[in-house]
Amino acid sequence: MTIFVFFLGALLGFFWLLLLQTLFWNLPKSDSRSHYQKVNKVSDNHWFLLLPTRWLSPPFYWVFACLCYGGLCGVAFHDSESFLAFVWLTSAFLLSLTDLIDYSVYPQLLYPAHLLLALAQFRSGASFQWLSLGLLVPLVFFVWQEKMGDGDLLVLAGWGTWLSPSTLLALLLVASSLGLLAFFSYQGIWKKRLAQLPFVPFLSLGLLIVRFLAFHTFDAFFSLK
Repeated sequence: MTIFVFFLGALLGFFWLLLLQTLFWNLPKSDSRSHYQKVNKVSDNHWFLLLPTRWLSPPFYWVFACLCYGGLCGVAFHDSESFLAFVWLTSAFLLSLTDLIDYSVYPQLLYPAHLLLALAQFRSGASFQWLSLGLLVPLVFFVWQEKMGDGDLLVLAGWGTWLSPSTLLALLLVASSLGLLAFFSYQGIWKKRLAQLPFVPFLSLGLLIVRFLAFHTFDAFFSLK
């Protein structure tokens, strides 16, 4: 059954990629010029363009993304709250893709994703974590105000309000550590300057690890007296 869910998820991932390309990456001629002008502001130092990928064809990235989504569907299928996990991991997957490709978190995708997540949370009986929201406010305004993009902060706010303070802190620790590791590894291996690194994918990896793969472990660790 797990293998069936994996391949079904991979097919669904292909559909999501086509949808993203249609909505955001295959713009009409009247809109494409302004869009690519925005993208080209950072394209000279885009992490993706600096990779030595001449031996890899574009279909490789499509296949890789579809396989990743198939794995996420497998994780959601085995979670105790499958529907919530599916909604949350799907939104993380889509938001990560747009941030990876052109450093953008599109409102047309972000707000519906947050709305669906809220409905799934209420459906599962979850409560709004006001303490986590109160924890995010000082961190955003005093620590990360100039270090994270507006889209990153909105993603973090939409997810953090459904996580306990301990889980939120663990997510931030994992995401920041992975981001730093990727940043220095990139510069150390390819010896190229990297002006900007998309952070939503690292938030998504942190969410996957902390909330869905090691949730009970983190909860037990932080609840120790």
